[in-house]
Formats: sequence, structure tokens, C-alpha cells
Amino acid sequence: KQWYQRRVRGSWTPQYNAQLAKVKKALKPRETLTPDEWSGILEETTKVGFPRNSTFIGCKGSNPNTRGFTCSLWLLFHTMLSSCYNTAPGSVAVLRSIHGYVDSFFTCSYCRDHFLTMAERMKLLEITNDRTAILAFWEAHNVVNKRLSVVEHDPYFPKVQFPPQSICEGCVDATGRFDTAAIFDFLNKHYRRVLTPYGRLRIMGRSDRGKRYIIK
Repeated sequence: KQWYQRRVRGSWTPQYNAQLAKVKKALKPRETLTPDEWSGILEETTKVGFPRNSTFIGCKGSNPNTRGFTCSLWLLFHTMLSSCYNTAPGSVAVLRSIHGYVDSFFTCSYCRDHFLTMAERMKLLEITNDRTAILAFWEAHNVVNKRLSVVEHDPYFPKVQFPPQSICEGCVDATGRFDTAAIFDFLNKHYRRVLTPYGRLRIMGRSDRGKRYIIK
């Protein structure tokens, strides 16, 4: 339920709202949940949400075995953190929910153990400031990128320190040193837009309620 509540913030499309409403209704009377029951709830949401055979192009790799699910999770986590900056429930609460989700539900035990070890080393659960939460998770993602850069991955999407100068010139200098103020501004802009087949959909903030934006 905690994970669901964090997902509610920043509803993106009518389909997404409808899916969340179905999940909320199914979870409300429950205190426990089996894997089969959860799968059944998710199956029901497809009847009011996105088509089954849709393709998420934002994390599509050059072959079926690269990017995909893990890329989508990172994108979701960063988007949730940025969309809740200084807005209830707040990026700190989101960061703790991300930690809880990985700890309780992530099925890749190797990935889970690495993430939890890193989170403990970086003291992620001790963070009390939204800005720090966003920057700390960005730093954590780059730690993972660096560790995985020595392993063969998608040649079209190499594991590099993010963001590179090519997409944020002011974020990093010629020596590779990051400017955290520029990074913070970049993250809040970059992760408040989702790549769709129709362009980039802006994630709504509190002042945007009642409006929809497609940015080509």
C-alpha cells in the first residue's frame, strides 16, 4: 500500500488514473496479499489501462535482452523522486518507499543485495531533505553504472556517468567533475517528461492540475 500511495502522486494520463483507481479499490480492504492475488489485481487493471501489446520506447534496447525492465525501474524511481520534490508525500518518503520496494519485492537477489549494501553505505535512509534525496539517488545510479560499465551491455546504450556533456553541457566539466546545482536542475526537468510515441508528455506538478501537455 505504501508503494501504491507513492505512485499516485503525479498521475500522468487518464489510463494511468484508471489503473490506480482499480488498484486502490482492490487493496483497500486487504491487510495481506498473496502473489497470485496481486497478479490478479494487475490483470484486472489491464482492462481499463494500456493495451497489452504496447511498447515502451523510452527503455527499448537494441535487442530484447538489454535495457527494458531495469531501465524502466530506474526511470520510474527518478521520475517519482522528481515529481514529489517539495510536494506531498515528498522525495524523502519516495526514497524510503523505493528502498522498501527493492528490499521486499525485487526478484533479482543479486541486484537487491547490491542495492541494499550501497544504500546502507550511502546512508540513504538517513536523508531528511528532498533535494538531497534526489541527488543521492542520482549518485547511487551512477555508482551502479560504473560497476556495470565493465560488463558487456547494449552497445548502443553504454553504461556511462549520467548525464554526459552531450545532453547537459553545464552539468560536467572537461575533467568529468559534476556541478550538483546544475545536476539538480537538469534532473527535475529531465525526469518530468516521459517519452511516448506522440512526443514527450510532461509530468504534472501541483500548479498544472487540469492541464495536459504534449511536448514535441
